[in-house]
Amino acid sequence: MLTIPSEYKEECNRSGTVTALNYGHKSLLLYAPIEPANRILYLIHGGGGDQHSFFRPEFLNMVDHMVGSGILKPLYIAAPCFYDPAETDKSPASSGIAVKGFCKELREQIIPLAEAHIGISFSRENRAISGFSMGGVTTWYAFLQALDLFYWFLPLSGDCWVCGETGGGKYPEKTAMELVSAVGRQGAPDFRIHAITGSKDIAFPNLDAQIKAMEKYTTVFGDKLKYEVLEGGVHDYETIFRYLFNALPGLFSEKAPAVLQGWSAMN
Repeated sequence: MLTIPSEYKEECNRSGTVTALNYGHKSLLLYAPIEPANRILYLIHGGGGDQHSFFRPEFLNMVDHMVGSGILKPLYIAAPCFYDPAETDKSPASSGIAVKGFCKELREQIIPLAEAHIGISFSRENRAISGFSMGGVTTWYAFLQALDLFYWFLPLSGDCWVCGETGGGKYPEKTAMELVSAVGRQGAPDFRIHAITGSKDIAFPNLDAQIKAMEKYTTVFGDKLKYEVLEGGVHDYETIFRYLFNALPGLFSEKAPAVLQGWSAMN
């Protein structure tokens, strides 16, 4: 897996903009690239975080540099928060309840607000969802509940909790079957999943067991499912930024742009 160039952590001379959009008593952050774009990524924070968790300088600078260098085609990035502002209990159990019902908020409030502000109603082929840890759990719930909205799914160090907390690890076969059933229930649309974690990540045992169970359903997932494990990767945002650096260029295409082929890979 490629490392992020050190200069990509510095401010770019051509930078996108970030706007806060309010709805009810909540808000989301929307990154708009410096160049026109026809794709959008909904990026979900981890447990205990909020809409600011991803939108820190090192991430936004990285995206600006990737777009500016041509490694990444321009895209919008929307960062919402799955917690109610009044919620003080951000334990895994409470977070699990919050993310289970979050797709309704995505569908009815977040997506309409973000895309109305942009002035584009994106097709599902040009709409992706990703998240870290509990954001990864949210991504799996989106697969279960909203295949009509999203084509691209990028769960990062988070398993599917449809069978309960850390259900991907505790009940991998049952979890895989639930995901298979969701595809059929939603009309068997085409989709792509790219799941990533690290070998030293606390989420690794759960996600790894789930993916191995999913891989048995070749007629459903087959080449639609890609899984990567970074040797030594841990459960933090710095590592997740590295996953995104590697995954974003290929997120809206079947393979990453050729420009990456000349870069040296490092574990």
